[in-house]
Amino acid sequence: MMSSTERINIAASAQRLDVDNRIPLRYYYRIADNILKQADIFRAEKNIIDLYIMLLRFSGLVSETIPFHRDYRASLQSQKVYLKNRLLNALNELEELKPAVQQKINELNRRYTNQSNSLQQYAVKNQSLTYYGMTKAVKPAAREFNSYGQIAQRLSYSKPMEEQFRRMSLNLMRPKVETLSKHSILGPNGLYGQWQPPKTNIRVQYPSNIDLTPIEFPSLQQAIENKLPDKSDHSNSEPEASSIESTVTVGNCENSQKSHVDEPCPMISFEESETAPVHINVTRQPSPPPILAEVQDLVHAISPQVETDCRIDNPSTEALVPSESPLQLHISTTMMESFMKLAKSNTNRNLETCGVLAGSLKNRKFYVTALIIPKQESTSDSCQTTNEEEIFEVQDKRSLFPLGWIHTHPTQSCFMSSIDLHTHYSYQIMLPESVAIVMAPRDASRKHGIFRLTTPGGMSVIRQCQKRGFHPHIQPPDGGPLYSTCTDVYMNPNLNFDVIDLR
Repeated sequence: MMSSTERINIAASAQRLDVDNRIPLRYYYRIADNILKQADIFRAEKNIIDLYIMLLRFSGLVSETIPFHRDYRASLQSQKVYLKNRLLNALNELEELKPAVQQKINELNRRYTNQSNSLQQYAVKNQSLTYYGMTKAVKPAAREFNSYGQIAQRLSYSKPMEEQFRRMSLNLMRPKVETLSKHSILGPNGLYGQWQPPKTNIRVQYPSNIDLTPIEFPSLQQAIENKLPDKSDHSNSEPEASSIESTVTVGNCENSQKSHVDEPCPMISFEESETAPVHINVTRQPSPPPILAEVQDLVHAISPQVETDCRIDNPSTEALVPSESPLQLHISTTMMESFMKLAKSNTNRNLETCGVLAGSLKNRKFYVTALIIPKQESTSDSCQTTNEEEIFEVQDKRSLFPLGWIHTHPTQSCFMSSIDLHTHYSYQIMLPESVAIVMAPRDASRKHGIFRLTTPGGMSVIRQCQKRGFHPHIQPPDGGPLYSTCTDVYMNPNLNFDVIDLR
């Protein structure tokens, strides 16, 4: 199901891919296959809008990009016939999907418009309510002069607080005094009561609503048993009044001294309890949800040129609306550490190491499920694979998408060099969601970064650049950066991956 977090723009989502003759023609054939593979997944998930976009991308690639490649005329006739047949099938399906897609787009755009209007009305109403409360709650203060000629300011409230609540038009009943007393750490009298210091002989024992198995530590259990009170001390304790009151159990309230019988037991004690708990419970918490990789990158890269955001706005638990923004990419939280272990021997010799990221697509999210370590040639500032066909074979056998690459900077900081930009350009041509991960173990400010060329700025500059080796690049025509830190990448603790070392 699509959400209504942004307006859908089919034309922007299916932009034409310009041909680059430096990219081998076989790469464009693989791009076409990857697009059709995504279309098959969206079709199976009954996601007709993304299916429609993938078919549009495939049609544009086959009819407007591949035929203009310099090697197309010399390519095999069988490949041309295959693409022509797939193009005809795609065009027919586009015609069949067009009415339903248009209806769905109109519905989502209408929902988006209504949602935006509602949010604007709520913001205006909330702002006026806040303003009314600030200006009407307190009357101008009366001034009194003392013997020294100074001005003493005194706030005078014209009406009780209950009247102020009614004037704010809040249809909410005020809580009773008993309710406030029960939930206040200040006791039943609240702010009007006399402060009581915390008691050291009373502790709070918080039960859990989860069925936990206590784990007893032998080294601590013996010391605890020597201090345990006899169970008979609690024989006179009152039975539980209700299931609600039994949610929080206050320990040893009945065993406190008689001089404190009339005083309520404090809910929070600021000093350690004299009586140690009986058991030490270790809670096995469920795995945390995926977090944005930007959380791991609190310190930005040294170059301000790369600090832009390429994330999807308003990520939702539902499938997001198709747009120019790439889909989410999930990476295992342990993948980078595993890669650094594989690269340790090279890192110790100041040699770079590279790996290829591959994975699957489900519910409009890409998941890196394979880390491929190819045969490679390395120097202190570069790394190049030597047998790409072997990588393609692994991806084809497992039906994996190419999701980017990862490499080390054993002696440098965390950034994208000019060689890195040209290398990643070929990955991002294959799949817009592809990322480049840089591991810089000697960078004190940032150990890793997840980057992507900006679109269209960075991609257009690298496409037009004919230089090789290390060299400077011009700034994109739009004045933006060449590449950016990706914050649509999620570090997922529940994601498993395979390591395939081809060296």
